[in-house]
Amino acid sequence: MSKPRPKRSRLVFFLSLSGLLSILIFFIEWIGSKESGSLALFADAGHIFTDVFAHIISLFALLIASKKPNAKYPFGFHRFEVLAALFNGLLLIGIALFILYESYMRFSGSSHVEADSMLAYSLVGFGINLVSAGLLVGVSKTSLNLKSAYLHVISDLLGTLAVVIGALLIRFTGFREVDHFLSVILGIFILKTSYGIVKESIEILIEADTSEFDKEHLLEHIQTYRGIESVPQITVRKLTSGVFSVELQILVKKDADRDKIILEIHKVLKEEFGVPFVSVEIISSSLKEKLEDIFVRETEREFGHHGHSHGHAHDHHH
Repeated sequence: MSKPRPKRSRLVFFLSLSGLLSILIFFIEWIGSKESGSLALFADAGHIFTDVFAHIISLFALLIASKKPNAKYPFGFHRFEVLAALFNGLLLIGIALFILYESYMRFSGSSHVEADSMLAYSLVGFGINLVSAGLLVGVSKTSLNLKSAYLHVISDLLGTLAVVIGALLIRFTGFREVDHFLSVILGIFILKTSYGIVKESIEILIEADTSEFDKEHLLEHIQTYRGIESVPQITVRKLTSGVFSVELQILVKKDADRDKIILEIHKVLKEEFGVPFVSVEIISSSLKEKLEDIFVRETEREFGHHGHSHGHAHDHHH
């Protein structure tokens, strides 16, 4: 048995608290970057800002995912989370490019970095970050969504630690270029993360095949059922992180117990794979051949004309 999921309200509370701490760190580091002239501190603030967004998306997902599917939204509201993540990712790419541009400008000019205030502000940020990570470490094991928020906080922690070390280096060696190098590294790091978010969001939205779902494992289960000849088609759609819909076409023998097969497939997909949306089509080999002979009329589809001119008009004259 998997561990019971903590109450939604508890998750929302931890996530909100951690999000508020991220906002606090962002303001502290942003003010610190202004006072100390440190671009690395500014880059780290930008990195933290991305996490404020990640927290908002995770919260949004927690609240939205609890809304039940309805007639207009048959798959529920999971894709809203993906849209928010896409927006977040694009925003991050903008922030990363700005940081890289700024550090390029600074490499060409000279800039003054105040090591003491850079150290003070980054230490405060690091301390608050530790508290935030502590809040999420327990609940991160219960949901993919919270795990991503936790990983964001951990990456913040490492980013802020880098700034602390950078401030110490400047303080004791006077080598101010450390600040530029750090901001470039953080900028590239944000760019890499955000590219991943954008890529995954777009793949989900265009319904690309997902390697995340273990089709092989599913097939192993299904092929043990009596009466099944083959599984010509498995279509897996990813709705959001960890939520899938699965459509199956199953070829069965003449004497197969169709109801039993459908029930078994629903059971295994819902209970073992945790798939909420399951659709099963059971066909015989003779029907499969007939289905293969049917084609979509391209011309009508192109013009969006779904013509029903195939003798539906009944003659009512007696």
